[in-house]
Amino acid sequence: MGKVAMFIDVQNVHITFEKMGQEVRYDVLLKAVEDQYKRRNKELVKAVAFIPMFQDDERRERLINALSFMGYRVVAKPAKKLADGSVKVSMDMDMALEILSTAEYVDEVVLITGDSDFVPIVDYLSRKGKRVRVIGTRKGAVGIELIRACDEYNNMEEIEGVLMPFRYSEGSDSEES
Repeated sequence: MGKVAMFIDVQNVHITFEKMGQEVRYDVLLKAVEDQYKRRNKELVKAVAFIPMFQDDERRERLINALSFMGYRVVAKPAKKLADGSVKVSMDMDMALEILSTAEYVDEVVLITGDSDFVPIVDYLSRKGKRVRVIGTRKGAVGIELIRACDEYNNMEEIEGVLMPFRYSEGSDSEES
C-alpha cells in the first residue's frame, strides 16, 4: 500500500477563501483526502497544517487547537510585526523543510496551497521519483507554474462540503452569542 503525506498552507488557504466570504472545514477536507486515497489503495499517513499565530487572536488559537484534535500535526509560529506596522507571515521555509524531511518515507506528497513559491520543492520531489498532487484553493487563485509542475491538480472548491459561508461577522469575536 502506498503512503501519502499532506501539507496545508493554512494562511494561503484562509486568505483566499476569507475574501470570498467562505471558510474551510478542515475536518471534511482531511476525511475527503483520506477517502480518496483509500480508493486508490494508498494510505494518508501524515497530515500537517502550517499556521501562523497572531497575538491575542482567540479565533486563531481555537483553530490551532481544533486542527490538532482533527488529527493534523500543527506547526504554528508567531507572526512578526514589522517596524512599519505591517505583519510578516511566512511559513514557506518551515513547510519546505517538513516536506523534505518526510518525503523519503512516502510515495506521494499532497500540497494544499495556491502559492507558486512551492514550485522548486515540487520539482525536487518529482526528480526524486515522488508523485506530487496539488489541491489548490480555487480557480484563478493558484499560480499556473504550480499547476504545471505537479502530477495532479484539483481545486479545493470542488471537494464537496469543504467550503461553507463564513460564520462570523466583523466584531463577532468579542461578542457573546
